[in-house]
Amino acid sequence: MARRWRTFAAAALLPVLPGWALAAPGFIAGSFVDSDGRTARLSVQFRCGVELVSHEPDGHGDSLRIRLEATSICNGVSPGIASNREQFRPIGADDAKLVSMEYDGDSPTGQILRLDFSQDVRFDAVRAQNDNTILIQVSLDPAAAAAPAAPTAPGSAARLVRTPEAAATRYVINLESSQQPFATADMPKLDLPGKTRVFITDATIDGKLWHRLRVGYFDTADDAARALRQARSQYPSAWIDRADASPQEELPAPMPVETAAEGAAGAAAAATADKEVSELMADARRSMIGGDLSHAVQIYTKVLQLPPNDYQQEAQEYLGVARERNGQLAHAKAEYERYLSRYPDGEGAQRVQQRLAALLAVGRSETGVATTTGNAAQGQRAAASPWNVRTFVSQFYRRDVNQLGDQDQVVSQSSVYSDVSLDVRRRGERFDFSARLTGGHNYDMLDRPTSDSGNVRLSYAYVDLADARTRLRGRLGRQTRNSGGVLGRFDGLDLSYGVTDKVRIDAVAGKPVFSTAVGVDNQRSFVGLSSTFGPIGDNLDLGVYVLQQTIDGLTDRQSIGGELRYFGETKSLWGMIDYDTAFSEITSAFLQGSWRLPSKLTISGVLDRRRSPYLSLGNSMIGQFVEDFSQMKVLFDEDTLRQLALDRSALTTTTTLGLSKALTPKLQLGLNATRSSADATEASAGVPANPQFDYSYYSLDLVASSIFSERDVSIISMRYSQSGTSDIYTLNLDSRFSVGRAWRISPRLRIDYREITTDTSTQWSYTPGLRLEYRPGRTLRFELQAGKEFSTRQLTGVPDLNRESYYVSAGYQWFF
Repeated sequence: MARRWRTFAAAALLPVLPGWALAAPGFIAGSFVDSDGRTARLSVQFRCGVELVSHEPDGHGDSLRIRLEATSICNGVSPGIASNREQFRPIGADDAKLVSMEYDGDSPTGQILRLDFSQDVRFDAVRAQNDNTILIQVSLDPAAAAAPAAPTAPGSAARLVRTPEAAATRYVINLESSQQPFATADMPKLDLPGKTRVFITDATIDGKLWHRLRVGYFDTADDAARALRQARSQYPSAWIDRADASPQEELPAPMPVETAAEGAAGAAAAATADKEVSELMADARRSMIGGDLSHAVQIYTKVLQLPPNDYQQEAQEYLGVARERNGQLAHAKAEYERYLSRYPDGEGAQRVQQRLAALLAVGRSETGVATTTGNAAQGQRAAASPWNVRTFVSQFYRRDVNQLGDQDQVVSQSSVYSDVSLDVRRRGERFDFSARLTGGHNYDMLDRPTSDSGNVRLSYAYVDLADARTRLRGRLGRQTRNSGGVLGRFDGLDLSYGVTDKVRIDAVAGKPVFSTAVGVDNQRSFVGLSSTFGPIGDNLDLGVYVLQQTIDGLTDRQSIGGELRYFGETKSLWGMIDYDTAFSEITSAFLQGSWRLPSKLTISGVLDRRRSPYLSLGNSMIGQFVEDFSQMKVLFDEDTLRQLALDRSALTTTTTLGLSKALTPKLQLGLNATRSSADATEASAGVPANPQFDYSYYSLDLVASSIFSERDVSIISMRYSQSGTSDIYTLNLDSRFSVGRAWRISPRLRIDYREITTDTSTQWSYTPGLRLEYRPGRTLRFELQAGKEFSTRQLTGVPDLNRESYYVSAGYQWFF
């Protein structure tokens, strides 16, 4: 009933909300997760260009803080939007174990993107090919983290508190969790080490019964990690758990499941099995995994028609499962009944009884007959909808007030920002369907002219279908991609074909979307082809691509490029190079790496050189008083347009070096140095030249966690930045404390001293702030933020210039 209500509410919510109750334009333009079970890649796209300054902690944890520096190059918005505060839930957040993502553009420690995970994960972050996107790669292997974390049920974002590890802790591997009972035919067999065996346990989470297929036991986390790497080839979503019973989960007596390494008796039986029957069973299992259920039915039937052999009991159970998956429910019922008649005390009798009861319950439900008490629960699980509908709604009010000296206060912002996002997903044996609709609106409460169309935004509107049998996948609509030469959001079609498990070919076509408020760019369109290879040796992925983009009939971009991703246990390396054949220019090249040493010291670095804005023929319009590119074609020939585009696209270079050292388990020290420069641009076609710009940034951070209470975080940060107009010295104090299970209090203070070189003046600024967050449950959050800035600017020969400002933000987020 609750599922039906959520589905109805999600469907009814969009049409009934008034225009001002849709979504807010924020600094985060969009985000999504792409997961292959082994790793998850989280893409975060901003409305302005960003520089990735640093992130902490380095390597692993259940929380990640990324420090950013926003540039003044934005897509249809003011650069001031970078000072917003907002929360965002990416597409597929659960696939990356992501609980929440928060951006704070006015934090005392700078512009911060914070991600909270439901368990310890390994991560790395890099700026993408385009200037306004950050990519975070998350390893879903809990054994790679410092300590295994308590798991969550599939689809759940609940955080479980970790407890200190006991000396006699043992470990198990959770192969798969399901609300349907497992059968022997559900999974291929594993060649397990030592005395380990496969068994099933049950756990009730949020009122739902989950069956867990597990392997155990392992004496150390390292032993479990080695076995996990082997199991991942057949169970990509497997994870490690502690075997000890705890308040979160009590392990009942294990129920063995037949495996290839169950013991001497099983090995002897396998050795004496007829070779032909063994090969037939292996062929049938491959057909089951590949989705060729009809072929599997034929093989299992043949095995049952052979003379008596050791595989017939298993084949009888498999035959019922294959027919059930193939939609032949009446035949499946007959096969299950035949199994119980022949093998009433067989190893799979209980599972077959459960499957048979589920089929009977579904049949009675469809004909209006009530299920029996004993089979009701099984029938409800079998009849549960395969559809998963999730909705996100948020509304925030933001007020900003400024006052210069004794002048009257000026209200610069009084707006209601809202978000609505609807996600639908259906997982099947063969097809995986998903769709997303995310829209937005800003309601300005000040009495000033505005355009409703400029306030309405559409971030995502697509459908996605994947076919496990053919390895084809397609996504149609408004979407985001940051690989294969595609630069973020576009309207179009993205097709993917898995040639093998390690080779994929992608084809893409569409129109770029530079602003979610403006709509489709009808003058530009592109087509592209790319291929990825990996994992190579478990850690390396390579990619190549070619992309052609036109603007009003002329070549806008013509790119060929390559990508590299290496994500090892202690080292990571990301790289990309893009060459435009139309301009004969390397438009972008970057390399980022990190190395975690045994001494708990991590060294990281970035080398990045690119054209900014990203080089395209359309850049020739910058500074020109024209409405569209067709007017540029009238004024200039193509060669001149290409030169103008080069003149407007400065060459930028960024180098970063970072050091991170874990001083104690609760204390971490970080040092970062960044230098950026933008070459001077040429004056042409009435647009003045821009001088060379240099910017340097140096910081020292001390991060303390769980000092006063579990999960508290305190940061002391000092930084020095230098540009052509000013030198800035900054001290930041930022803390977050939990009060009970529902409240979080975050006091903060920022002090700045600025030496302004253009007029030899100095300025002191003090910015205290407070954030309160109340979480009565996992699906509802309330937040209140307030802060005030005091600044005094001292100039020679004139009175001091005093300025005050304050902000208040209040709102809620609701996930259902």
